[in-house]
Amino acid sequence: MNTLVADCSDEALQNVIKNIQNQMEEAVQQGESLTSEYMVQLSQQLDTYVLIAQIRRMRCVD
Repeated sequence: MNTLVADCSDEALQNVIKNIQNQMEEAVQQGESLTSEYMVQLSQQLDTYVLIAQIRRMRCVD
């Protein structure tokens, strides 16, 4: 995970998070269940990038 944190710019990180959120919104609009495999995968991806953002924030506070 450390290389992912270091290699991804803040702007790229924001773009990835927004992209995942958009995919989730689109899937819900198309009738996808929040518990479907696809939505769970998107949620896990989102969790990963949110964790990266949290790690960065903690590093800035230190």
